[in-house]
Amino acid sequence: MLILHQSNRLERLADDLAEVLRVPLALPLTPEIIAVQSNGMARWLRMRLADRLGVSANIDFSLPSSLVWKLFGRILSDVPDHSPMIGRSWSGA
Repeated sequence: MLILHQSNRLERLADDLAEVLRVPLALPLTPEIIAVQSNGMARWLRMRLADRLGVSANIDFSLPSSLVWKLFGRILSDVPDHSPMIGRSWSGA
């Protein structure tokens, strides 16, 4: 399921996410998947959730491109596990 919350306050969004995460998933070992804009945001959000919930574990913070690639892989059979474009270094030439 996709849950979308909008706000111009990061603290409010993090608090809303903590409330959503309070309800456990049906399968306890299934990770929560959360799209973030950067690794720094994932680190901040993990600390904020740990502060609100007491612990922050089994959460898969994915960048949007990685998340979309994973979703394509679940739907389409011929998609490789990793995108050839992710992690590629561009020289700018």
